[in-house]
Amino acid sequence: MSIFLEYLGYSVEIPHGVTLVGRDLSCSLRFNDPNVSRRHLRLTRRGDEVLIEDLGSMNGTRVNGELVERQRQLHDRDVLDVGGRRLIFRVSDDASASSTRRLAGLEDLSTLVERKPQRPMRATLDGVDRRRQPRRAIELRLVYNSPDLEIEASTRDLSYNGVFVCTQVLEPLDTKCTLTLLIDGGPPLRVGGVVRRVVEHATVEDDPAGLGIEFVDIGEHEKSWIELAMSRLGTTEAIAKVDDLDG
Repeated sequence: MSIFLEYLGYSVEIPHGVTLVGRDLSCSLRFNDPNVSRRHLRLTRRGDEVLIEDLGSMNGTRVNGELVERQRQLHDRDVLDVGGRRLIFRVSDDASASSTRRLAGLEDLSTLVERKPQRPMRATLDGVDRRRQPRRAIELRLVYNSPDLEIEASTRDLSYNGVFVCTQVLEPLDTKCTLTLLIDGGPPLRVGGVVRRVVEHATVEDDPAGLGIEFVDIGEHEKSWIELAMSRLGTTEAIAKVDDLDG
């Protein structure tokens, strides 16, 4: 038996036990929506039964238009309104589809904002030129952590090998860090990285201040999400010459 939530064309499998829904990093299913409370609601799955309970959220939770005032059971095709998000509760006998639903359910790309393509991130490792790797100008919220710094920021360029973090607070080259990507409609994704580029000031070419981060420690799930984001949104090749970048 597969039990899942449909959201914007994607399916999020509900595992056995407790699933917290909200904006907080601790939530298994999270949304970047100010109308969603940090810990908005709790889903509890016991066998083939799923119970929903609002956790005192500011804007409440509705099932089929009815405000959830106490714990209640969900049924196939129930419509859940959580802040500004709408989800459909589904029950299926097709258990073989659960693994694909589990992966796809964490990939809500609808909130990624495509920006005007910018100049590529400059980064090299072991003599390999990373600048010609496919990249996409994408705005995505994240939390940057290093031994000396923790900031919330946004991305600009995303590639298979790294990301550019827009921030006025900078760190030295080769600083090791952890990026927590705040994915809408799924749990946060954590990636280990190293600072490979530092841009101290915005340039006339609209190159913002920030840090170019190379991914050095990335799990299979995180890698799958990045590959999906790149394939769904398309890619642009960086073909500028080295002299142009230096000038």
